[in-house]
Order: sequence, then C-alpha cells, then structure tokens
Amino acid sequence: MTVSANKPPQPSAPPSARVALSTRLRARYAACSPRERRLLVIALAVVLSGGLIALADYLASERERLARSLPAAYLAYLGMEQDSLGLAALKERPVPTALPLAALPESIKASASVRGIVVEPRLNGDVIEASGTTTLVALVNWLAALQAEQGLRPIRLEVQPATADGRARFEAVFEVGVQ
Repeated sequence: MTVSANKPPQPSAPPSARVALSTRLRARYAACSPRERRLLVIALAVVLSGGLIALADYLASERERLARSLPAAYLAYLGMEQDSLGLAALKERPVPTALPLAALPESIKASASVRGIVVEPRLNGDVIEASGTTTLVALVNWLAALQAEQGLRPIRLEVQPATADGRARFEAVFEVGVQ
C-alpha cells in the first residue's frame, strides 16, 4: 500500500467497528428472542427503579439532616448578627478623652476604691507605680478595667501570696496611653 501526499491514509478498521454504541445495542436487542427482550426490559426496569429508590432514600436522609442542622445554623446566624450590631455600636462609640498625666493617680485610686482595693498610686516620670492589697479576682478585674477605661497597661506586676483573709499584696507599674 502506497500513501500519496494528497490522499489521507485509508483506515484499517472495518466500518462496523465505527458504528455508534446505541446502534449496536439496538441491533443486539432486535436479534434477541421475545422472551429475552422481556427479561432485558424487566432487568432494566429493576435497575432503574433501584436507582430511583436509592436516590429517594439519599434525598430523604439529607432532608432530615438539614432539618436537624437548620435550627443550629439559624442560631449561629442570629449570634453573628448580634455581634455585628455590637461591633457597629462600638465603632460609633466616641474615643474617651485621656486624662492629664497628673490626674491619673487620683483616678486610679478612685477606680480601686470602688472595687474594694486599697492602693497607693504615685507618678514616676512616664509611668505610674501602685502598691496595695486586694483579692486576686478583684486585682485582675481592676487591671482589665484600667486598661479598657483609662488606657493604662501594666508593664510589671508583682503579687505576693495571699494571706489567711484571702488578700494579697501587689506592686504594679503602668504604662500610660495604651488602648
């Protein structure tokens, strides 16, 4: 066999191999006896109905799962909505004006006395030193309030063990101007 440059090569496969799959299946079906055709139709119906039943079962179980998870997702959505409203309210809240450095010791003393903390604050350059006695829970709450309300961050804190009455002695150094 010679191949010229102008002619495409002849296919080596017979034309029957290129026939579409559906045509071949129809030909096989036509070649079957009536009894075999009925069995093929019944088998196809069983396979299709089994597939439909499996699909219906899967869809029903997914619907149940979604019905169970929907209330939890809705509660999570409501929580996020509340958080976004709270965030928007915080953004609209004006920034508190900073107290003059000289007024901070008195402000610290007032904040401590409201919480039942005995404290002696003193100004030392750019930092404020404070020493006093309190319970550990009140101390932590007071430190958090000082940072949130007045922008004072403790840069050093020494706490001695609590005595029998539950009060501990502490010494703290605060950095001014931290939000």
